[in-house]
Amino acid sequence: MKASELILETQSSLLLKGPFGHGKTLAAATFALDGPIWIAYWDKKKPVELYHFFHHIIKRPDLLANIEYDVYNSHNANEYLNKLFMLSRDCRYFAILNDSVTNMTSAAVNWSLGFRPKKGKDQEKLMPGFDEYKIETSLVTQALDICKALPCHIIWTCHPVPSIKVEGSGTSIVVTKTNPIVTYGSKVAGIVPGNFSEIYHFSKSSSWDAATGKSNTKYIVDTEAIGDDFAKSNLGLKGQLDITNRLFYEVWKEKIKQLKEDMKDEVKAFENKPINPFNTQQNIERTPQDTSNSHWRT
Repeated sequence: MKASELILETQSSLLLKGPFGHGKTLAAATFALDGPIWIAYWDKKKPVELYHFFHHIIKRPDLLANIEYDVYNSHNANEYLNKLFMLSRDCRYFAILNDSVTNMTSAAVNWSLGFRPKKGKDQEKLMPGFDEYKIETSLVTQALDICKALPCHIIWTCHPVPSIKVEGSGTSIVVTKTNPIVTYGSKVAGIVPGNFSEIYHFSKSSSWDAATGKSNTKYIVDTEAIGDDFAKSNLGLKGQLDITNRLFYEVWKEKIKQLKEDMKDEVKAFENKPINPFNTQQNIERTPQDTSNSHWRT
């Protein structure tokens, strides 16, 4: 494949992160605007928030027919991989959503604990060990590997968990505040982000309107890091996306479209720029470089 054939908005991989209740699941579900989606749901007993959102917030109950979901927990964590294996052979979804990797990892650990031999102290049956962490890592890495081969958008959500890290000993102890995206092991928290080209941080703010006597909530998606809230966009998106009273997928597509138009304008402006024979640097930039010649090497 040639890099010139890349299409920005096709088969993207997105990691949506932020506290509970900040609209990540609903944002991902708006991909149903363009086709059927499937949700692997780990967070609660069922995604009841979808019913209220599509019926009462955006007034598009017809889109619910485009959404399928399966609920996973510590009793059937292995079935998630089985579903992905099936999709690798026949995937007809426009997007698939894993909601969320935070609860997925805790379910994997608890699922593994259920296979422990019933011997020893009760405490030994409850405390996860090295085997549980290996299963947690294996489930996540296999899922990520399969998702890379699926011909659709891949969207995972996560909920940063407030924690602290203690380093050193005695008088040189250093305590650092951290926000890992998983519940147990540390490996997965480092592995997951690197598998996504887009990582967006979700936040919301509320303000009181004295005139109407109501509180107004604003939903913001950051595509760049702000403080400890890490975010990135390999597509080239910058700044914030305001999705208040708007569908995330529509806002995201508009930004991608604008980004492509800006790129075309930049290329056109560069190609039409006259060459100055006295500007050596400009001539180098406009001339194909022969890397086989040693004087081009750095």
